[in-house]
Amino acid sequence: MAERIEGAREYHRYRIEPKPAPHVYPTPNKFDVSARKLRLAAMLVHEAFEYRFNKEVVLSRPCIYGVFGGRFGGFKPLKQKCVGCMRCVQEYPHIMTVKPSNAYKRLGDSNWTPENVFTVWNEASTGKIPVKGMGYKGAFGGEGFDGIWTDMSEIVRPTRDGVYGREYISTSVDVGRKLSNVDFARVDQTPPQVEIPVPIIFDELPAGTYNDDISDSVERAAKKLGTFYVSRQATSGQLGRKNLVQIIEEENIEDYLQKQPAIVEYDAERSNLFEKLTSSSRASIIIARLPLSENSPEVACKLAHEGVHGLHLYADYHGQDYSKETRHVSAALKEVHQQLVREGLRDQVTIIASGGITLAEHVPKAILCGADLVGIDTTVLVALQAEFQGETRSRSNCQLRPRKIDPAWGEQRLVNLMGVWHDQLIEILSAMGMRDVRRLRGDIGRSMMDLELREQSFKGIAWAT
Repeated sequence: MAERIEGAREYHRYRIEPKPAPHVYPTPNKFDVSARKLRLAAMLVHEAFEYRFNKEVVLSRPCIYGVFGGRFGGFKPLKQKCVGCMRCVQEYPHIMTVKPSNAYKRLGDSNWTPENVFTVWNEASTGKIPVKGMGYKGAFGGEGFDGIWTDMSEIVRPTRDGVYGREYISTSVDVGRKLSNVDFARVDQTPPQVEIPVPIIFDELPAGTYNDDISDSVERAAKKLGTFYVSRQATSGQLGRKNLVQIIEEENIEDYLQKQPAIVEYDAERSNLFEKLTSSSRASIIIARLPLSENSPEVACKLAHEGVHGLHLYADYHGQDYSKETRHVSAALKEVHQQLVREGLRDQVTIIASGGITLAEHVPKAILCGADLVGIDTTVLVALQAEFQGETRSRSNCQLRPRKIDPAWGEQRLVNLMGVWHDQLIEILSAMGMRDVRRLRGDIGRSMMDLELREQSFKGIAWAT
C-alpha cells in the first residue's frame, strides 16, 4: 500500500507494497518442451547400467525449475514451468527441443507482442520487476519508443542507489495551471493544483469494455495509489469520487456543477465548454482533451492562451497519431511541447499523454518527449487478463474483451503493476542522476533517437546495390 500522510507536510517516502495476485484465467505456455522418446529411453537404460541402477543419479532431472519433475519425467514434461533457460538443450541436444509454443506466438496483436503481454501479466501477478537472466537478445533500436535511448552518462552520482538507496527520488507531479508571475494583490485567486505521487493515471478505457468489476477495480486501485482515473461516467458511491477525472459533456454539465470534482476534462474538438466550466466555478482543474494530429501544436497553443489548466493529448491504442501521415505519439508529443516552449506557454500548462503506453519504459520516454504524466488504457485490461479478439488499435472498436473478475483481485493486480512501473521509473531516474521526475520533462538532451543517430552516422554514404 502506498504510504501517504493525509494533511501532513513531513518528508516521507512514497512506496507501493505489492502482494501476489495469481492469474485466475489459464495462460498459454510460453515454451513447448519435447523429447525424442526413443533416444531418452535409450539414454536412461545406458545410464542405469553405467551407474549400477543408482536411482539418485539415473532419475536426476536436468532442470532446476521442475519441468521434468512430473511422474513421467522427460516423457511428459511440465511445460508450464519452463522459463527457456535452455540448460536441457545444452546438455542433451540430441534429445531435447525447446521452442516458443504456437499458443504463445498467437497472443496479442500487431502492437501487443506476446513478450509484452507476458511482461504485463507477470508484473501484475507478482509485483516484481522482470529479470531476464540470459540477457537481452533483441535489437537495440526500432520504431516508436524502441527508437529512444536514455542517457546514463551520470551513472556515478549517489542517486544510483536506486529503489532501495539512501537518496530519495521524487516521482510526484503537479496537475494544474502554473503562474508565469506572482501578483501579491491576488494571491487568493491562484489557479488550483493537485499533486499526484506518481506520474501515471488510468485513462478512459475503450468503448464496450466497461463493466462493474473493471470499474470497481480501477476506482479502488486509484484510491489506494493516490492517483486518478478518467471516465465519462460519474461514480455511484463515495469510494472513488475524490480520484475521478470526469469527462464533461453538454448533457452532464449539471452533474459537474453539483459535485465540483478536483479535475475535469472536456473534448476540445467536440465542444466549447471551457467558458461554461470556468464561469461556474474556479475550484476545478479543467483539462482539454485533444487528439494528436498535424494541427495539435497550433490548437494546443490556442487553448493555452485561452487559459486551460492542462492538455490531455492522446493517440490511438497503438501509439499512432491522427495525422494524414501517421506518426508515433513520441514524435507528435515532442512537436507540441516544443511549440509551447517557443511561445513561452509550456510552463503554464500540464500535459497528459496517452495511447500506446504499454510498458514501464514508455513512461520516462514519454516524459522525455514533453509530457508531465501519462495515462494508461489497454494496459489496464491486459493486466486484468482481458481476452484478445483482434486488433486493439481503434478507440471505437478495440478488440479486447474483459472477463468477469473479483474487484479486490483486480485492484491488487493494478497496484502491483503500478508498483513495478514506479520502481522502474526510479531506477532510470537514478541511473540518469535525477532526484525529481519533473526535471525529466522535455529534456531531450538526455535522450538519443535511433533515427537521428542513423542519419548522422550514415549521411552521405552511398550504398552499393
